[in-house]
Amino acid sequence: MAKKLYLYFLNEDEQPTTILVQEPNQTLDSAAVRSFMEKVIAMELFTHKGQKKYASIKGAKYVDKKTEILL
Repeated sequence: MAKKLYLYFLNEDEQPTTILVQEPNQTLDSAAVRSFMEKVIAMELFTHKGQKKYASIKGAKYVDKKTEILL
């Protein structure tokens, strides 16, 4: 199983945008994830068409993807 961490943000136009972490530390709690997301917003490193790509937090979740090979 491959666990991934999806970090959901809203940009300045209130449109959703996502950061996908392929191999996250699986022991992160909500406080640690929120802290990281707040730092991403505060750094203002990413823009798209002159607007902040990550302006506010929408949510985050771990997703397990199980692949079953049949043949």
